[in-house]
Parts: sequence; C-alpha cells; structure tokens
Amino acid sequence: MKTFIGAYHCNPSILGILALSVTSMFSLSAQDTLSNGKALNIPFRKYGVSIGNSYEFTGIRINFADNNVRKVNGLNVTGWFKMFKNQNAIVNGISIGVMPVAGTLQPINIGIIGLGTENHSNGLTIGGLVIGGDVNGLSLSGLIIMADGTKGKMSGVALSGIVIGSESAINGLAVGGLAVGTDGNINGLTASTAYMRSKGIVRGVTVTAGYLNAFTYKGIAIAGYSRSSQMHGLSVAVFNKTKELRGIQVGLLNIAKNNPKGLRVLPIVNIHLKKAINDE
Repeated sequence: MKTFIGAYHCNPSILGILALSVTSMFSLSAQDTLSNGKALNIPFRKYGVSIGNSYEFTGIRINFADNNVRKVNGLNVTGWFKMFKNQNAIVNGISIGVMPVAGTLQPINIGIIGLGTENHSNGLTIGGLVIGGDVNGLSLSGLIIMADGTKGKMSGVALSGIVIGSESAINGLAVGGLAVGTDGNINGLTASTAYMRSKGIVRGVTVTAGYLNAFTYKGIAIAGYSRSSQMHGLSVAVFNKTKELRGIQVGLLNIAKNNPKGLRVLPIVNIHLKKAINDE
C-alpha cells in the first residue's frame, strides 16, 4: 500500500492525464459562458446530451427556458421561454416544450400550450392553444393559428379550433372553427362556421355558414351572406351582393350592381348582363 501511494505522489503527470480525460468527457459549459452558454454537456461541449442553456448543440438538449440559442440539431426539450430573447434560434429535428419559441422550428414541433416563431415553422406543428409565426406543412391548434412571421404566410394544411389568420396569404387547406381571415390572398380550400375574410383575391373554394367578405373572388363560394367587390365564378348564398359580377349568383336575393337597372336585384339567380346602350 505504501509503495502504491508513494508511486502515485511521485507521478503528478498521472493527475494531469486524469483531469484532462474527465474534462474532455464531461464539459461544464457554465465556466465558458461566452462560447456555449451555461449547461452540462456530455460527452462533448457541442455534441451528445446537454442539460441547460447551451447555445449550440447536436444531440439531445434539455433546458427549462431557452435564451439566446443559436442552433440545435436533434431533440430539443424546453419547459418555457424568455420573451423576445430567442427569436434567432434554429431548431432542426424535434422540438417539444410547454411553449417553445425560436426563429425557425422544423420538422416536428410540439407545444403543450403553444409555440411561436419569428420566421417560420416547417413540417408538423402542433400547439395546444396557439401557433404563431409563418407555418408551412401540417399545423394543428386548439384555438388559434396566426401566421405573423416575416412573410405572414400560411402554406399547407391548417386546422384550428377557433381562428386561422394570416397577414399576407393563405395557401392550401385552412379550416377554422369560427373564422379564417387574411389581409392578403387566399388560394385553395377554406372553411369556417361564421366568418371568412380576404382583402385580396380569393381563388378556390370557400365554405362558411356565416359571412364571406372578399375584395375579389374567383372560384366557388358557399356562404350564408356573400359580399365582394368583384365576383368571378359561382356564389351560392342566402344573400349575395357584389359591385361587379362576372359570374353567377344563386340565392334568395342576389345583387349585382354592374347589371342594367331592373336586373341588379333578382331572386334565385343573377348573372352578369351587359349594360344597355341607352341605360344610364
């Protein structure tokens, strides 16, 4: 025993080798806050398993509240978020949390309460109550999907319990429990129970039991009350009203203000008729 102890003390280089091995296998980044955040990373500083707020990591990362994250590849599990302090993060892989927030999330993104992105989420995005930011792919939310990212677009399939909204465009299939609306264009199939709104051009098929309000409509509209500035196509509603009809209205009461006098308000069916020469 004495010989072993003596040999140990006579070879301090052994301690150095052991210390170097342990340091390389278990990297505690809390001592290096400028490079990769405060986290326990195993076995390497940027690869393996990370517990804490590492800024860049590939593998499995678990953190309570993401803050100033740059890039994560793999599985990112986060409990909460620090408001407006993680908008530049890019997560490639699976993101799961109570309320994940990042710049970009893809391709599997799940938030128990909801999730939000500064730019967009791609792939499968599920939010218990709310989804914010541009969405591309399949998006499911219990209450609200609001495409308010850098482009303000929703593309793909979006299903929401109450509202689907977009700043600039809705492309694909959008079904909102109560309402679907955008300040821009709608392309595809949209449906809601109470309200449908587009300040731009609607191309495709729209179904709502309530109020449809579109600046220009091109396609098939089925609604309780259909109102537009221009209607190209077929509008089937209890009450149809448009400033300029270039198609067919079918309903109890149909108003086409660009028709000749006496034919602007008709029951059952109204179509566009050129104005008579002597009609003022």
